[in-house]
Amino acid sequence: MRRRFILLLFATACASTAGPSSQIGPFVDGLLRRIPELPALGIAVVRDGRTVYLHDAGTAYYVGSTTKAYTGLACAILAAQGRLDLDAPVSKYLPEVTLPHAPSLRVFLTHTSGLENSGVTFRTAYTGEYTSARLLAMLNDSKPLRPGFHYDNLGYIVASLVIERVTGEPWQRALRDLVFAPLGMRHTTASMSEAERWAMQKPYTIGRGGQVEPLALRKNDRTMHAAGGIVTTPSDLAIWLNANVLQKGGGIPRAAFLEAQKMQTATEIERGDFKGRGYGFGWYQGEFKGQSALFHAGGYPGWQSAFLLLPDRHAGIGIMTNLSGPTLSLILASTSFIADVLEGRASSADQRVAALEEMMTKGRNGMRAELAKRAQRPSMLRHPRAAYTGRYQNAAIGTLVIDEANDNLVATLADLRAVLEPFTEEEAARVELIPGSGEVLRFTFAGEAAKANAVAWNGELFARVP
Repeated sequence: MRRRFILLLFATACASTAGPSSQIGPFVDGLLRRIPELPALGIAVVRDGRTVYLHDAGTAYYVGSTTKAYTGLACAILAAQGRLDLDAPVSKYLPEVTLPHAPSLRVFLTHTSGLENSGVTFRTAYTGEYTSARLLAMLNDSKPLRPGFHYDNLGYIVASLVIERVTGEPWQRALRDLVFAPLGMRHTTASMSEAERWAMQKPYTIGRGGQVEPLALRKNDRTMHAAGGIVTTPSDLAIWLNANVLQKGGGIPRAAFLEAQKMQTATEIERGDFKGRGYGFGWYQGEFKGQSALFHAGGYPGWQSAFLLLPDRHAGIGIMTNLSGPTLSLILASTSFIADVLEGRASSADQRVAALEEMMTKGRNGMRAELAKRAQRPSMLRHPRAAYTGRYQNAAIGTLVIDEANDNLVATLADLRAVLEPFTEEEAARVELIPGSGEVLRFTFAGEAAKANAVAWNGELFARVP
């Protein structure tokens, strides 16, 4: 009788573990089989301190802005240790910052600093053309914003500079020592050169012909910043999700998890089943299908991620992929399906895959139609090509170069490169210096000058230089 009872308990335990996998696995397999745009998926699902499902478990993915929660927790750990005052002006740690009424680190981490600085955020994310001293000097040229919540990367870049001053080591190493190593995350890093020694997915994009193709733009150590600079595997992601759901692990003070996850400021965001009403340190706080939830998404050309915590259910879901753009909606919908599986209310995996396949097909057709429409546009550049070529300088962003190549005008900004395409305004052209973004270059001419004297891009003016 005792043996039979033990076997029954064992069978029940196995069934509770295998149950979610038996539904999630076919769903994931169906996505990868039926949606041609999707190169790969890295998935971690946890519940009650256990990992209940992994896909592509040991392969690394770049996660984008879901990095912010790791950086936010590191700051909360330093505060819990008494090494950092979250409410002191950042000038306490960064005396080079001479802003009047310098904001505290807390308001930087919650996107309420009232400042913006496109030069700092652009250089650290795309060009790598900076030093810590240069960033600190540039911070003093930050522009004011209206009061309130304004999501961007600036606050977490400032946080990394503060972390470096407090710990005396690069922020990448500080995150390793404060977060990754204590939790036992051996394949999570803020160094791309380290990650590329592992098994790692390659980034893809949707090309100008509407096809999926490898992305030329790659992250490197110089463009891995604390607002979006972490690579991890599904296996390590499971550790991260469990630690945040249970608010413990690796000897990290529970107070640090509580500080990072609590609502620090009110804000509203809604995307499908995700409804945010506030923000902590790298986590939106709100509801997901009527349940208390924390969540965040991340993206960069070639990458997309979304993490969800369901504290009342002791559950967490993380999905990563190596294709940006149209995949965010797919990832969020997939998260919803997996959450339904954990709740025991999931519909057929085949039906959900079919619905997502239809959604992606509509998106694909819409993109092709848009590409065909753009191909019919006439050029609105009224001067010979030579009138636009040359070097244009912006003190905050860097040097934009316009060249001729293969009967096209081509724009280059550090490692970013794009062909100028027709746009709908006079003396303007469309580019994708940031792949998948769709930006406009607007040229200006002084009087009867034969060459453009300036070009505007993303709200920044670049002046011609010799």
